[in-house]
Amino acid sequence: MKKLSELFLLFEIIKKDLKIEARSKAGINQMLLLSLTTAFLFSISIDVESFFPQIILLIILFTSISGTSVTILREYDLETLEGLKASPLTNSHIMLAKSFSHLLIVLTITALVYPICYALFNLNGDFLLTYFAVIIAVLPISGAINLLSPLSAGSKGREMLILAMLFPVIFPVLLPATKSIALAYSGTFDLMSSLFIVSYTGIIYSLSILLSDHFF
Repeated sequence: MKKLSELFLLFEIIKKDLKIEARSKAGINQMLLLSLTTAFLFSISIDVESFFPQIILLIILFTSISGTSVTILREYDLETLEGLKASPLTNSHIMLAKSFSHLLIVLTITALVYPICYALFNLNGDFLLTYFAVIIAVLPISGAINLLSPLSAGSKGREMLILAMLFPVIFPVLLPATKSIALAYSGTFDLMSSLFIVSYTGIIYSLSILLSDHFF
């Protein structure tokens, strides 16, 4: 019963974050606007098809960072963190719920932006397989942002601080993610790169849980 109660509270936190984001729409609109503006600028300036894996990863990266307001940082801003800590959930549960909230929103934005980018860039590769590779690439980026977000809670320029801390953390997956997306675009699924990315994502989320007591 205790496990079921904790699971219910986890879903309640995730549902609360999604409801707040859906009502405010500020974060979602900001993420969409940033993604589409970046995609449009690339589409008129370079040969997009040759650099598509790098461009889509860059769009995902900046979009994910602009969505940090739905992570634990919102609780710092609204001073509601103590209320969450007063619940039966542990710090690791709170961190896990916030991570899933951010991931779900970034995945939703990716699902909206990717088809637009595909059409805007006039691409001819494998649409679904490339989308699947992009989704896999989203996982470690979102996880790393949630891992680092609490470290920037007191900073005014926290987005830039997160970006500076983020690069060394996600560097090991950038090359496999780029390779995986490029191969998927040509119609080949790169199993080894995908397995590495998923495994690295597991490490990132495990660190978020293990270090949660030091963040709050």
